[in-house]
Amino acid sequence: MLKKISYLIIISILSLISISGNKANATANVTNHKIVIDAGHGGIDPGSDQCSGLYESTANLQIATLLKDLLEANGATVYMTRETDIYLTNRERYTIANATDGEILVSIHLNGSLDHSLNYTQGLFAKWQKDMTLASVLHEQLASDLGIQDGGLLQFASGVILKANMPATIQEAVFISNTDECIALKADSGFRQQEIANSLYNGIDDWFSQSYPPVSPGKKGK
Repeated sequence: MLKKISYLIIISILSLISISGNKANATANVTNHKIVIDAGHGGIDPGSDQCSGLYESTANLQIATLLKDLLEANGATVYMTRETDIYLTNRERYTIANATDGEILVSIHLNGSLDHSLNYTQGLFAKWQKDMTLASVLHEQLASDLGIQDGGLLQFASGVILKANMPATIQEAVFISNTDECIALKADSGFRQQEIANSLYNGIDDWFSQSYPPVSPGKKGK
């Protein structure tokens, strides 16, 4: 009986090792790809101030940093437009992005409203041909994961994504001004920020799992 139990334990350990090895060796779709992450607002531009004790700019950077960690852990190269609480113009942001060999640009924002009951996730794109598909893929992931209303896609001529040479999108993940979101985003655990970062990561990974016509470096999409 003792030998049988020992045998079962050994088999279980070997199975766990095998499973762990498969996970470690699995290649993510983002591996060897290059992503630009833009944490919206910063410095003298705090973004929404409707969540008392937490500026949108701070939460954007928290999410961007978590997303950077996820992407780099899975073999991607990440360029950040900002990694501290500094002010950047839209021109400075797209200039930073265009100076890299980034394949896509993801700008992270949180919506704000004086109506603290309002909450939905929304994806923004500037140019149909260049940006629409990326915006849609990431937005659909967020809409599926975050447990809030789907605010759909909106064409928005923001200079950050309009002047980026690569496919680009602004994702307004949640309303930081929403009472429940504000509480969740201020929690010490950082759980909501991690949820948003995880969803953005999964959307980016999905993007790179599919075959989209590349946008040539230096050329602006229509």
